[in-house]
Amino acid sequence: MNKRFNNPSIKDIAREAGVAISTVSNVINKKGIVGTETEKKVLKALEKIQYRPNIIARGLRTRSTSTIAIIVQDIVNPYTSHVIKGMEEVARKRGYTLLIACTYYDIREEKKQIDVFLDQFVDGFVFLGGYDNQGVVRRVYDRGIPLVSVDREIDDPDIPYVLIDNLEAMKKAVDYLCSFGHKKIGYVTFRFEYQSTSRNRYLGYCKGLEENHIDYDPEIVIIDDYMKLNETEGTFEVVSKFLKKGALPTAFACISDVNAFGLVKALKAEGIKIPQEVSVIGFDNISFSNFMEPPLTTIKQPKKLMGATAMNLLLDMVEKKKVENKNIKLPTVLLERDSVGPPPK
Repeated sequence: MNKRFNNPSIKDIAREAGVAISTVSNVINKKGIVGTETEKKVLKALEKIQYRPNIIARGLRTRSTSTIAIIVQDIVNPYTSHVIKGMEEVARKRGYTLLIACTYYDIREEKKQIDVFLDQFVDGFVFLGGYDNQGVVRRVYDRGIPLVSVDREIDDPDIPYVLIDNLEAMKKAVDYLCSFGHKKIGYVTFRFEYQSTSRNRYLGYCKGLEENHIDYDPEIVIIDDYMKLNETEGTFEVVSKFLKKGALPTAFACISDVNAFGLVKALKAEGIKIPQEVSVIGFDNISFSNFMEPPLTTIKQPKKLMGATAMNLLLDMVEKKKVENKNIKLPTVLLERDSVGPPPK
């Protein structure tokens, strides 16, 4: 390639095609009237020179780059990848590109990544999960940038969201265990003081116990932040230590499937049979949950639909379309498999 095309500009295109710079601009931006033959010459020059428009420069002019920023906490979690898949499919169909930043539950990193995206003139933000740090979300909203919160309940009526009812979903899980006759139901979670999703699932667990007239027993509730980012492996280690204490319930409800995987492995390592001796119920219905042994009973939340719904909502706001409902709650379903049975006699 000619050296002058190493970093090609719109001037190079015009020179190669033998047309005015304004003509090249009209072809690239699909504006104005350009003759068929002239357009072919410009397109041929674009292909030869391999010109790519400077999105940031265009953003400076138009305040739009057709990009959406996604702030996530843990990209490794299969739940997250399914939600993002739903977002990406919608964004691609509607002509947008996603930029993703993972903060690993670090509030300072979240602020830093938001600033980076603001400098790149993104058209909108999706906040997927995370702490109840509504200040950073509100800062984006106050700048007039469209945003949607997904699986992150923020106490701010102005912030659009796509959620499930985490409290009622976990209560449904406890009710299901109680329907088999379980009275000693443990719970596996990480800390929830600053995270609405995990907090509401814990409250759902407590509500389920209360409505089924079961006393809360702190001895069989496992709360450990080591299970947050080291989800399956961390849960295996934490539960293995817990089992040495000897306080074994007849059933466990888990904050997520990936934590349930670690729990099941720890139980099996001690020779405890599932569900004959201990029943286990998860949350999320990630793809692996149906392929473990035994297949995991779990709460199915519509992960891909959550992502698609959130992205359509956001892009409608970006494109200034009329939006009837900016607060959306999607339903969950309890999937009965083989990891839950009656308590041992």
